[in-house]
Amino acid sequence: MHRSALLALCLTALPVAAQPTVSPPPSSGTLVIMTGSAEIELPNDEAVVNFFYEAQDADLAKAQSLVNQRVGDGTAALRRADPKAQIETSGYGSYPVYASGSSRGIVGWRVRQGVTLKTDNLATLPKTVAAAQSTLSVGGVDFRLSKAAREKVEAQLIQQSVANLNARVNAAAQALGVSPNRVRLEEVNFGGREGGPIPIGAPRMATMASDAVSPPTFEAGRSVERLAVTGKARLLP
Repeated sequence: MHRSALLALCLTALPVAAQPTVSPPPSSGTLVIMTGSAEIELPNDEAVVNFFYEAQDADLAKAQSLVNQRVGDGTAALRRADPKAQIETSGYGSYPVYASGSSRGIVGWRVRQGVTLKTDNLATLPKTVAAAQSTLSVGGVDFRLSKAAREKVEAQLIQQSVANLNARVNAAAQALGVSPNRVRLEEVNFGGREGGPIPIGAPRMATMASDAVSPPTFEAGRSVERLAVTGKARLLP
């Protein structure tokens, strides 16, 4: 074989050397981390009312029977007053009652069961509560935003929080002498939504059942939904 052809063949058989990797140059400019937020105040459109009945007797079976009857009557009254409401029972328990003094023997039993009413019919809520108060006691009333109401304002919260973030980034750029067209938003992270009732409306209460109850007075009040957003922006030179 000709010498030049042999040399070409050997060069072809040699492995190709790996090319060195070149890292991209780091981003220039100033990195700014800012936060934005938004909040929307809305009228509460849902109520959760907690009822309970408690009985005490020396005979456990009698105490349980009385609680069973009263809770059954109370839930039936709630269903008649507000057929579309969500009604749940919870917290059924029996507890021994001990004598005072050194003997500490069991002298009776205390039985208790809870009932929860969730409704969006706030117009008839006073009459609904009064209908059950002849049988059940009211442990508390909470007003809040329904899931549908919270989801309805979600897009508004996103738009307003991002607009607030952009305004703060632009203000920072202006303070640093950077033109708005040299601002690049690189990353946006949404924090968890927060919300809570404004302290307006009916406080939590505990009332005992009676034979005749006038409808209570309720003020549903308002709640505030909040959303926070964090962004990273680069101010180019």
